Amino acid sequence: MTRSPVPAPELVPESPDPEGLPVLDSAPGHLIRCAQQVHGSLWQQHVPVNLTSVQYGILLVVGQQPGIDQRTVGELMSLDKSTAADVLLRLARRGLLDRERDVEDGRRKLVRLTEQGRAALLAGAPAVVGIQERLLQPLSFDDGETLLGVLRLVAYRGDPPSPSAATEHNAVVQGWPLRLPAVRLHTAPGHLIRRAQQVHTTLWGERVSPDLTSVQYNVLLVLHHEARIDQRTLGERGSLDKSTGADVIARLETRGLVARIRDSADGRRNLLTLSAEGRDQLLRHAAAVVDVQHELLRPLSSPQRQVFLRLMKRICEPISPPAP
Repeated sequence: MTRSPVPAPELVPESPDPEGLPVLDSAPGHLIRCAQQVHGSLWQQHVPVNLTSVQYGILLVVGQQPGIDQRTVGELMSLDKSTAADVLLRLARRGLLDRERDVEDGRRKLVRLTEQGRAALLAGAPAVVGIQERLLQPLSFDDGETLLGVLRLVAYRGDPPSPSAATEHNAVVQGWPLRLPAVRLHTAPGHLIRRAQQVHTTLWGERVSPDLTSVQYNVLLVLHHEARIDQRTLGERGSLDKSTGADVIARLETRGLVARIRDSADGRRNLLTLSAEGRDQLLRHAAAVVDVQHELLRPLSSPQRQVFLRLMKRICEPISPPAP
């Protein structure tokens, strides 16, 4: 698929605003989440098999390395032990995977595709390959390659897999369509975006707050800069879909961080505003939030950070439909 040319680069400021608050549309954590939303939307629209991207990724890993152990599957997919076990169990119950004890080490569980699992993997292959291409559609070929390089450094914390490891864990799946390029985790933008999002979530929990999520903080930040706006506008500013926005706002209202007021120009409409406690929470965590954004991009040089932010902003723009 031909990627559209991009305009001349513009510098994206890394520093916070004068109040010490992060700049939302230049915050790498926010851009990564937006890119993940783009990937999720494309996945829902185009993948014909009833599998999430994580489930498909597990089938891919197991198909590339039959007999792989459960722990390694989790590591390659960047899943914690509990999550990996849960997803593998669900796939096994659907008849897509077989799990068995390693005869040489009873503590290890080995995983293989069933025929049904292989069929699902191959049936989804054309759409999955297409999605990886469409994620990079807003970029020129060279910019796409550049973004993959810096995104890998962010996703793997500066230590992407060595060529030998990549080859070992990314063999060609038996029966993979010859006309399609192989999907490899360490070069698939969808997987790298998800892995980078997990890095951001971990850093946020460690350095900012386990009780105030990054999405909730973004809502407070939007309301700080744009007081008294309706829920739809807030969702647009914070890149929230209708359902997620409603849930986040309800939680913040319950905690007294956001309040609803009647629109003086339209008595039928409520507007959202930041409470005094909400502003206090916003400012209290500002330094830690900015620190997380810098730590997220620590594996990159200063020029690479500028490139990462510029290109990720392009990825987050609406993707044009494919030509008929």
